[in-house]
Amino acid sequence: MASSKPAVRHPSHNHPLRSHKAQAEEGIICSGCDLDLIGAAFKCTKSECDYFLHKSCFELPRENRHKSHPEHPLTLLYSPTYESSSFACDACGEYGSGFAYNCSICKYDVHVGCVSMPETNGLIFNCDECHDNVPDNLWSYYCKKCDYGTHLHSCAVEEEPKRGGGGSGNTSRNSGGRSSAASDLSAMLKAQREMERMQIELDMAMQSAKIAKKSRKHMLKMI
Repeated sequence: MASSKPAVRHPSHNHPLRSHKAQAEEGIICSGCDLDLIGAAFKCTKSECDYFLHKSCFELPRENRHKSHPEHPLTLLYSPTYESSSFACDACGEYGSGFAYNCSICKYDVHVGCVSMPETNGLIFNCDECHDNVPDNLWSYYCKKCDYGTHLHSCAVEEEPKRGGGGSGNTSRNSGGRSSAASDLSAMLKAQREMERMQIELDMAMQSAKIAKKSRKHMLKMI
């Protein structure tokens, strides 16, 4: 039986897509940002194709002007243009093979997920999650109140793993403080992403309303 959901096209994929409500137990990975996919999404209409996109990835603007690279606008690429078919994100330092915002002039690449991260004042420190030095050229997060900072790719950790036995009372209190700070950062990022998703949906709804209004006016003139 054919699906009643309308099919849509996206330039990143050859086949039509349909809306899909992704569940956690499905274990789906977004083909755009390579992150876990839960909630509003699009899936390929071909049963043998496992192409999925977050609704937010489906609606990403083709151009982004970001403070991290004020010299030039960043263009959305659906796949890396390098020979390796991958890129190193200039925000978090991790490699990616999916969607990215790119400056072809400067060879500057950023994960689409990193672009949406909220901005904070940059400081130099050791990451309180992995304990490595944070390079000057990578983005980071820092809580001045807790004296807690992380690499961008470490800030999604909700709670520091419990350390087994021993240790002084000061170490225990410090660990608890860091876990609390990590949880606060994770909650902040989750809320920020949800706000951005809602804003995108609102913008799209307003745009659709404008288009519908213009279409009605055009039809009246034609009559």
